[in-house]
Amino acid sequence: MTATDVSGARDATFVAGMRRRLVRMRRDLTNESTAEGRELATPASERGEDTTPSQHPADVASELEAREFVLTRRLIVARELQDVEEALVRIEMGTYGVCVDCGGPIAAERLEARPQAARDVECLRRARLGQKGR
Repeated sequence: MTATDVSGARDATFVAGMRRRLVRMRRDLTNESTAEGRELATPASERGEDTTPSQHPADVASELEAREFVLTRRLIVARELQDVEEALVRIEMGTYGVCVDCGGPIAAERLEARPQAARDVECLRRARLGQKGR
């Protein structure tokens, strides 16, 4: 079953629009990841931070927290980028808009809100509940 077979909402115009959005998302996420990578690669001394042993422990903690935030954000961006790439592959394969779990249609409204969605709402809920039980 292809995306265009599932619903009239998934006609070529709809899919082309989603593809454009996904390409923009990929570009934006790649740029964000690159910027975060540069920030992480820059030594603290080059960022103007005090790296002497006399630095106050609260300052050290603040810097570590900020770095942890950037690392966490980078992991989130990497996962989002992977989801976008997978959605673009589904477009090329003709399966965009088809739930990867049940094979049913993903609502056009869901795809509008989250173009990289791979599951319909019900399958997503089941997948999340299954993960909590582990």
